[in-house]
Amino acid sequence: MIRITSAKFIKGAVGTDDIFEDGTPQIAFIGRSNAGKSSVINSLVSEKGLARTSSFPGRTQEINLYLINKAFYFVDLPGYGFAKLSQETREWLQKVIHWY
Repeated sequence: MIRITSAKFIKGAVGTDDIFEDGTPQIAFIGRSNAGKSSVINSLVSEKGLARTSSFPGRTQEINLYLINKAFYFVDLPGYGFAKLSQETREWLQKVIHWY
């Protein structure tokens, strides 16, 4: 098992970005809205507030990247399903997820 010694929020991206091409390995978290993806990241890094969490589905609306041990990224993708969002926003988020 890998011991996580450092974790840092790098950026939120909404599409093409050089960070996705920098050669750093990525571990992506994908699932339904309000399923606990951000909470899992916080638990794995032992930092309660690193990944923003909310009781409202659909809060994550970007691809959030966290640099772990200066060696790889955790990638927190937007959720899908339960979020009460406009149809236009839902379609945009679906495109972001499929693009990734």
